[in-house]
Amino acid sequence: MNNKKKLKQFIICLCCVFCSTALTIPYLSYATTQDDLDNANRELESLKAQQQSLSADLSEIDSQLQSAGSRLSSLEEQIDDKQADVDALNEELLSLSQTMDEQYDSMKLRIRYMYERSSSDVIELLLTSQSMSELLLKSEYIYQLSQYDRDMLDEMEANYERQQAAKEQLDTEVSELSSLREAALNEQENLKTLLAKTQQDFDTSSNNVSEAEAAALAYEKKLEEEKLAQERAEAEAASRAAAAAGNNNSGSGDITSNINKTPISYDTSDLAMLAAIIECEAGNQSYEGKLAVGSVVVNRVNSPRFANSISGVIYASGQFTPVASGRFTIVLSRGASASCVQAAQEVLNGNVTINALYFHVYRSGIDTYGTVIGDHIFY
Repeated sequence: MNNKKKLKQFIICLCCVFCSTALTIPYLSYATTQDDLDNANRELESLKAQQQSLSADLSEIDSQLQSAGSRLSSLEEQIDDKQADVDALNEELLSLSQTMDEQYDSMKLRIRYMYERSSSDVIELLLTSQSMSELLLKSEYIYQLSQYDRDMLDEMEANYERQQAAKEQLDTEVSELSSLREAALNEQENLKTLLAKTQQDFDTSSNNVSEAEAAALAYEKKLEEEKLAQERAEAEAASRAAAAAGNNNSGSGDITSNINKTPISYDTSDLAMLAAIIECEAGNQSYEGKLAVGSVVVNRVNSPRFANSISGVIYASGQFTPVASGRFTIVLSRGASASCVQAAQEVLNGNVTINALYFHVYRSGIDTYGTVIGDHIFY
């Protein structure tokens, strides 16, 4: 009798060693894939941050380009206005120059006439005066005629000089505006080049983000597959250990009996976390499916093989893919749906519907153990 007991203990120990070895290999593979997924997600976040920065740069450059275009249009309008003023002054200077030439020619004719007729004619004109008042009048006329020619020439010369100075000032302003326009054109071309380069970088970044998202999705899919393999190995190992111990109540047996319906202590944080994981794993399942997922979490809390808290079970390494992918955090932040919250509350209050510790998406023709509820198999 003693020997049989020792043999039984030896078999159990041997099974435990075998189970430990069998479970270590998929777990190591899972851990490696989780590291790959974490690295991919970090790279994805970095690329998205770079993409956001490039998007901001594009907006800023586009704004600067529009401002440069506005400045260029304003400068060209100013240049056109100044050029119109220059053209008008050129016409005035040309007209004034012609008037001065005509006045000068008229004065030359009068001077030549006086010289040709000699000064005796002027004296005779004065001596033939009938009275002193006529003499003074003729003298004044001769003086005023000479003075008029001189004043007109002086006035026209001064006006010409003013107009010429104004034209030179306008020419200077046109030249300065042309230099500003050239600078604005160069700035515009530089901004266009920078915009094209930044757009190219943004397109490259977008492609990198798409590739990183695809890589993260592939790692997440691989992670899910390895998680299923790990859970299946654990279930089979538990079944063999139980069989070796002479107990056939394994994960592959009836999981709808011997259910622990004792309510567990919880707070609002536990309720929110359980509801969030139910939505992530069974948001598109029936209410029965939601209760089953919640039951798995509560069963793990009550099992010595897992952490003894809701958070400890949910955040355990390699247990729930939505936690690893970040989807759980998103749902937890915004709050789970009302039906998921209700299912979580019922399970926490003792409405545990199955005694399973594991579940995954049911694979027809492959999964021949456990209980199928909706799209999941529980064991």
